[in-house]
Formats: sequence, C-alpha cells, structure tokens
Amino acid sequence: MARRLSSRAEARVDLARLAGNYRAVARLAARPVIAVVKADAYGHGAAPAARTLEAAGAAMLAVATADEGDALRVAGVHAPIIVLAGCLPGQERLFVEHELTPVVSSALGVEGTLAAARLAPLRIHLEVDTGMARLGFAAEETLGIALRLVEAGLVIEGVMTQLAGADEDAAGATDQLDRFDAVLADLARHAVRPFFAHAANSAGLAFLRPTHTAVRPGLLLYGLHTRPLGPDVEVEPVMSVTAPVLQVRDIGAGTPVSYGGQWRASRPSRIAAIGFGYADGLPRTSAASTGGFVQLRGRKAPIVGAVCMDLTMVDVTDIPDAVEGDEAEVLGEAPTAWDLGDWAGTNAWQALTAIGPRVTRVYDERTNHGAAEDTEQ
Repeated sequence: MARRLSSRAEARVDLARLAGNYRAVARLAARPVIAVVKADAYGHGAAPAARTLEAAGAAMLAVATADEGDALRVAGVHAPIIVLAGCLPGQERLFVEHELTPVVSSALGVEGTLAAARLAPLRIHLEVDTGMARLGFAAEETLGIALRLVEAGLVIEGVMTQLAGADEDAAGATDQLDRFDAVLADLARHAVRPFFAHAANSAGLAFLRPTHTAVRPGLLLYGLHTRPLGPDVEVEPVMSVTAPVLQVRDIGAGTPVSYGGQWRASRPSRIAAIGFGYADGLPRTSAASTGGFVQLRGRKAPIVGAVCMDLTMVDVTDIPDAVEGDEAEVLGEAPTAWDLGDWAGTNAWQALTAIGPRVTRVYDERTNHGAAEDTEQ
C-alpha cells in the first residue's frame, strides 16, 4: 500500500525534551521557575507546553495577555498564571473568574487591577523599569505605587524587572540588577516583601543573585541558548520542522530558478521543491537564498533562488539518492532557529514564533500526562 504524503510541513514537538529542559533549568536556578509560555509557547503550542511544564513542576506560568491566560484555563491548565501585560480596564472579570495574576506595570494597569480587586481578593506582581524603557514603573515611583496597592488590599506576591540585554551586555545587566536590588531593599524597609522577586530571563540565569527568589526563562525551555552570553546548561531543541519533497527535476547549466531568475545553475543540476515557504516561516531574504539550507538525507541541501510563499527550491545535485516524498528538515538540529534568525536578520525568538499556523503541530507521545495527545493545525 502506497504511503500517504502530505503537501504541507509538520512540526514535531518533543514534550519529553521540554520537560527535560525544564528540569535542567530548575536544577541550575535552584529556586522556583516561572515558565514563559506566551506567544503560543514560542510557536510550540501553548496548551500542550503549559500542561507539560505544569506536570514537570513549574511554580507559575507567564503569558503576555489575558486572552492567552483565558485559553490556558479553558485547556485545563491549573497552575498559577501571571499576565505580563496586566489587567486593563474592562478585563477585570476575566482575571477574577480565571484566577489570573496581573503584572501591574502602568497607570492603566493600576486602574484595571483596582477594579478587579473590588470584585475579589487579588494577588499581583509589580514591574519595575530598570533600563528597558518599556513597561514598568521608574525606580523612584515604585514604592509609592506599591504602598497605594497594599492600602487598597492587594497582595504584592511578586516584583519583577525585564533585562534589556543580558544576552549581549553583561555590564548593562549588572547595572539593571543593581537598580532592581535597590528597589527591593526600599520596599523591604517599608514592609513590602514579595515572595517572588524575578529578573532572570534565559540569559539572565547567568547573572543570578541571592535576592532573586524566582527565575523567568523562556528560550532555554524550548532548547535554545541565548547568545553570545548565557548560562552553561544543557538543553535540547524541542521542535523540529520537516517539509515534503514534492518534486525533483534535472535542469541544465544556466537555467534560472524561482522568481526573478536571480539564481542560475552553474552546472547540470538536480533541484528539489519542498513544501515550505515564507508563509510558513522561512525568511525571504538574500541571505536565505545565498547561504540558507535544509537537511535532506543527513546532508545539507543549499537553498537556491528566491524563497516562495509556499515552496522553496534546494540543490540536491550532490545528494543523488534524494527522491520525491523525502522529508527535508527545515528547522531543528540543523538548521536551527538561530540559523533562520540569522538569515532573516533577526533572532531565534522571532524565528520560532514565525513558524506559521498551517504547519501542523504533532506532539511526541512519550509523556504520560495527556499533553502529547494533542494535534493542532
């Protein structure tokens, strides 16, 4: 019986690796881990990833928005969830009904959080801006905001900051952490002592201090190191993406390939068309067209010509056993998310979250708590 081929790509998500990465990070941190699962768990699938991390022992989960937290509750996730964007006016009932913990980081967040607290008791995390110039309160105003919230009956469970460049600027990270520690000391002098004080993202794990009572990693959990700086911990990529070889054809020397004909064969060549394009997450850049590659039968097959919306052509002249129906690895051990990020002129975070929704997620079955049974489109 002929095997059934798909015309589209498939992302295999190894939940056992995710749990193993979590355990490695938790051993390194030696304190509670707030696992970041925002942006659909960096493209891996928020619900399966969250259930895996919850079963592995994550103290809390972090999402970006209330809607992300709502979706996890609907999916049966019971672990505490912090919402990094906070509770905005109009979202109060969502936070109360789903027991979401807002990160208070703006005047709007204060307004929404106080409204939610009038409906039910509420625990919060407070964000300090120590050098990101994004969300968060300036160091000098944090104490006043904290005391106002405490007087309103809120429990400040956590205080956090976001490191702007721990993956590339050790001096900058140290300066931010000094400011954060000064705020924590100021709060303590006024009897505000949060259980969770967290600044360390994945790269920040290399700068842990005794004042940090929790960590907040993302990228490391999914098996990718930050660069050039980051902690020394062994993790493995959780997601690998494969795409089918839909056609293999022979072309003569001088034949142009793909839109614009910017690449021409310098010799008689075999060209394979794979079912993965820029709509699926492969960057359409000159760097991808000139230095990009996929893995096919254990060997590198260079990308040739412009990446198309749904297809990419690769040179398999030196892979004579490549045939139609083969699977090409477009993300995983090689090329990595960092490779795709380099070709796009960005980073591994964006490369992972760019893997499109029509790439079917298939979850490894080695876990035993139910998360592996999901398949998402």
